[in-house]
Amino acid sequence: MKKIIFDLDNTLLFLSDEWLNVYDKFREKYSLNVSSIEMFKTIGTIEVNNKDKIINHDFFINYINENLSQNYDENMGKEILEEYAKIPLLKVDIVEDVLKYLSSKYEIIAYTNWFTDNQIYRLKINNLDKYFTKIYGWDILPVKPSKKGLEEIVNGSDINDYIFIGDNIDADMVIPDEMGMKTIFYNNKGIVQDKYKEVKNIEELKNIL
Repeated sequence: MKKIIFDLDNTLLFLSDEWLNVYDKFREKYSLNVSSIEMFKTIGTIEVNNKDKIINHDFFINYINENLSQNYDENMGKEILEEYAKIPLLKVDIVEDVLKYLSSKYEIIAYTNWFTDNQIYRLKINNLDKYFTKIYGWDILPVKPSKKGLEEIVNGSDINDYIFIGDNIDADMVIPDEMGMKTIFYNNKGIVQDKYKEVKNIEELKNIL
């Protein structure tokens, strides 16, 4: 069976704006002096600066403390991750309709820059986990995008059996394309490009796959 590798965040799991409220309450509770935007930019730099590394919770907490000068401990880290996982998602009915259709034709795999258990929980509470055969987070495979991580997913099977779908034209698309994997760019930002096959909304996948 042909296989689809999905980036989850922003490609399938569209977060509602409640994530800002969750983080603001967390900041107030612990008197943190870093904004939600700074926090998530720091998470982005973890991904950029640590390609091909597996990121565990200790690494995550230490990196934040070193880069944001915060007294941020393991229990606080787990708390915000758990709350983040519970944030309501947008477009669940649309995403489920697409996944239901695609799972009848493809094996669906998730490869994401987040902790695996949190992503599985987010999928479960939205009744979407049943459509995935495997979910890989940055605590199981190296930070996405990663050639090493994708090679572990493919594991010697035919690269032509895989289609990678992501929403970041630089971070998501380049490595799978260079590996010879088929790619589809979820172009939700109106980027002008002619390199990748693209869709402008998730529902279009039903027509081109």
